[in-house]
Amino acid sequence: MRIGVNATVGSTAARAARAFQKADEHHQTPDGTLLFFNAIPLADAELEEVTSWGKPAALVVPHDSHMIDARAFADRLALKIYGPSECESKLRERADLAGMLDAVPSDSSVRIEPVAGVKTGEPALIVTSGNGHVSLLVADVIMNNAKASIGFLPRLMGFAGAVKVVPVFRMVFLKDKAALKAQLERWAGLPGLVRIVPCHGDLASTD
Repeated sequence: MRIGVNATVGSTAARAARAFQKADEHHQTPDGTLLFFNAIPLADAELEEVTSWGKPAALVVPHDSHMIDARAFADRLALKIYGPSECESKLRERADLAGMLDAVPSDSSVRIEPVAGVKTGEPALIVTSGNGHVSLLVADVIMNNAKASIGFLPRLMGFAGAVKVVPVFRMVFLKDKAALKAQLERWAGLPGLVRIVPCHGDLASTD
């Protein structure tokens, strides 16, 4: 597969996608297919740009709470849908699945890693570009919401601020704090890590 794209909210989706298209920031394997992580409707121009890079093939959904637009997105692009086994029955209520995460076609540049210590089976994607730069794509475990981008109540609940695990995630989804802490520390030390691409909030990038 050519690229991991985090199809997140509005302009974040475009920024995330274009980040992989910078010089020396993309990887192409012989089949030239596209892998999408999470999905929402995109403007026609943005979707046309993304699909011009290769043949849409697969959609990884983080868990059942990220399924609002998955079926429509997959139907539009004829994508096969994959998700975590921990919420398989709920996923199948919302869309036809091609398989669980272990059935996603393998690619040496994209590693799908379950988030440690969570109840939903939420995965993260670790994408290595041709020049060795690494991007970490996450759903809910890490957020990066600017205060100005969200309302008063979400700010009050701790959703705003720097890159972090928000309090609501810890209360609702987390079952093993120590396991998640160890994984976050390991991710922070990933050789070549240059950006975090969250589903909620802005890109965090060193380049």
